[in-house]
Amino acid sequence: MKNINKTINAIVKETKAIGFDQTSDALVGRFLATLVASKPDAKILELGTGSGLSTAWIAHSMDTKSHLITVDNDERLVSIAKKYLGSDNRIDFRVGLGEEVIDEIKENSIDFIFADTWPGKYHYLEEALRLLKVGGIYVIDDMLPQPNWPEGHDKKVDALIEILNAREDLHMTQMDWATGVIICTKIETDKETNQWNPKEYSTHTAFVSQLALPIVELLNPKKGERVLDVGCGDGTLAVEIQKSGAKVVGIDLSSQMVEACRAKGIEAVVCSATNIAFVNEFDAVFSNAALHWVKDAKGAVESIKRALKHGGRFVAEFGGEGNMKSVIDAIEVVFTKHPEFGEFNNIWYFPSVDEYKKLLVDNGFKVEHIELIPRPTPMNSLAKWLDIFANGICKNLTPFQFDTLKQEVEEICKDRLFDKNKNIWILDYVRLRIKGTI
Repeated sequence: MKNINKTINAIVKETKAIGFDQTSDALVGRFLATLVASKPDAKILELGTGSGLSTAWIAHSMDTKSHLITVDNDERLVSIAKKYLGSDNRIDFRVGLGEEVIDEIKENSIDFIFADTWPGKYHYLEEALRLLKVGGIYVIDDMLPQPNWPEGHDKKVDALIEILNAREDLHMTQMDWATGVIICTKIETDKETNQWNPKEYSTHTAFVSQLALPIVELLNPKKGERVLDVGCGDGTLAVEIQKSGAKVVGIDLSSQMVEACRAKGIEAVVCSATNIAFVNEFDAVFSNAALHWVKDAKGAVESIKRALKHGGRFVAEFGGEGNMKSVIDAIEVVFTKHPEFGEFNNIWYFPSVDEYKKLLVDNGFKVEHIELIPRPTPMNSLAKWLDIFANGICKNLTPFQFDTLKQEVEEICKDRLFDKNKNIWILDYVRLRIKGTI
């Protein structure tokens, strides 16, 4: 593109004339141009055209074979971008919802994404990232505090950064520069953080939801209430809660589970329990079989409290003191026996009644109910349980080493946990059930 500065100045002048002040940062624009120049014959997606400032910088460095799709739902702004850039046949302007554009693009087909609006950033993130090829680049800005941020937006920013940083299919660099830029490059990997197979989970661990119905009764959801389901999984219990007439929003760090939850008609987003992207929005927070995965228990309780309205309640059940002790002890024994496996790292948090009660009280909750409940749980295969739940502990093992671990753990646990008469494993589950209010 010739006369880039002339084009930029004209767009800025016309944008200011209509009273729009959320324009793209010039430093970020030049940065985008430099990155795009490294992608010849590229397919590029811009989410949030605005009035076309970033679009102009992207187009400035695109080669003749590259193609840009850019979308915004504000026709007034897009008309300014089209006025100065519309003659460029490499650019496909769209007026509408970013989600719809994301849905129509083939997975693993995009070389570069700049997400400057909610879809593909704070919402529809997983769907946008699935579009990237291996080696593709994802860029966002406005990650440093801005004067126009609404109340609570900083929590959404923190949650997004945590989600991106936790992904094993992205290399992420966060820069305290310009408005706060994050750049991610997609890499090839056979693992993904918090990767779950919802179908397999449902098939082999249906007991997780079936045995949790008393927790739904303790929650006692009411018509018209807003309930946050922390660690929503595939949405089975969210559906039960919503039968009461309450509105449920689910969060889970597993994008696969979030997708399965949405398929059941439940609103759900990828989000960490320690950085919940909601403030003072829910009448109740519910969680089943999730919080024992969160080692930062204090961060989770603080985050849950922020999400609750004044007078709201927190009802949860998760692994408590003594949960799966026989199996965990056996895993540790096998790791000690095989130093080539590396260091044993217990990824779970199983607190006592006193420990968790103190945590709740220290963070402003009134504890109405708390108890440890021994719950011997039948499972057809201990090896399958390890496949599903111990992947975090065993993620650095080779397939052969993992098979060895499963065989030896079964051998250690067999006398204590295997019922020969019924030909079934009875696992030593212990649950901590709590209800607190603020």
